[in-house]
Amino acid sequence: MNILGIYGSIGWDGNISTNPELVGDLWCHGSGATLIMNGELKTAINEERFSRIKYDGNYPKLSIQNILDHNKLTKYDIDLVVYVGNSCRISFELKQSGYIKNKIQEYFPNCKVDFLSHHMAHSAATYYTSDFDEANILSFDAAGDHELQKNGKWYCSHFKFSQGKDLTLTELHSDYLEFSNSFGGFYCSLSQIAYAIKMNPLEDIKRPLSEEGLIKFGPDRESSPGKIMGLAAFGNYQKIDLPEWFNIEKKEKERFLQLDSSQELWDIPYKELLCLNPDDLAAWSQHQFEKYLLLFLSQIPKKIKRDNLCLGGGCALNIIANSKIIEQGIYKNVHVNTAPNDDGLHFGAALYKAAEYENEIILPDDIGYLGIPYTDEDIELALC
Repeated sequence: MNILGIYGSIGWDGNISTNPELVGDLWCHGSGATLIMNGELKTAINEERFSRIKYDGNYPKLSIQNILDHNKLTKYDIDLVVYVGNSCRISFELKQSGYIKNKIQEYFPNCKVDFLSHHMAHSAATYYTSDFDEANILSFDAAGDHELQKNGKWYCSHFKFSQGKDLTLTELHSDYLEFSNSFGGFYCSLSQIAYAIKMNPLEDIKRPLSEEGLIKFGPDRESSPGKIMGLAAFGNYQKIDLPEWFNIEKKEKERFLQLDSSQELWDIPYKELLCLNPDDLAAWSQHQFEKYLLLFLSQIPKKIKRDNLCLGGGCALNIIANSKIIEQGIYKNVHVNTAPNDDGLHFGAALYKAAEYENEIILPDDIGYLGIPYTDEDIELALC
């Protein structure tokens, strides 16, 4: 069975991020495709490698064509396409209308089309690349895709906690918060403010907040969190006097620690935030991230707690926090796949469906090198 996992915008411009006003509704990033043939992972690659557009979020037509050519396949040879959504409103609407399914079947006339939730794709990408037969799995980022709940309403989750055993993944808990107060959204918001202050200490800083107090994310939002994680080492979080990230509540009937978002931060006048030392603000953001992540994981009920933990989603790129999970003895082993952010969604989607339809998943030893090989001629041409 030939399974193709894909992620990227279908029916809209996923690179519209140059307009901060529209980014929340249209921006998509990390598009790409993964091919699994009869349970064996063949190729996985992101569109930016061919388009040369950093964080390219458009439909991965170049990636797909290269994968087909490299594996001597045509569009008629694909049996199953699994598509992953995101937090864009238009992605949800086009999926519900049947547009995305119809377009995929136009591209691949003989295929069946399946959909997989954002966080389950992250979870699959990290669990199936681990050596664990059993593990807890946490996927967390700024926002996943829209999911229909029992009350008939649609919500956007920012993390999902699951259980992995052999080839089966089982969701145990999801949480739904406003974007700006999710694990990833909050960190990203403050990282952009800290980065703006750090890079423009003597100039007027362009206001990255809307009138409602929410961040107007631009195309650089992928870069700021990583830079601020490094900057945190030079600051002192104790010098920052801001409201706590979350309000903590342990409900008797709930198995998991409840993390309710604090709205107080955005009540602070913008000019006061700009007066903060960027190094200290970075340190405070990192401290808050670690504090509530470790607190949440330390409260996992014993009945479902396992020795192993797999982390996925953009927040799993925070290697400092990841290390402290082991240092504090919360879990014995922690695994993070090579592309835990949205770059690996198509990869996780293909693995998830391979686990469903095949008896085993066969992965290469060099799991971090899954793209198209380059010949000597390619290398010489690039050097010219």
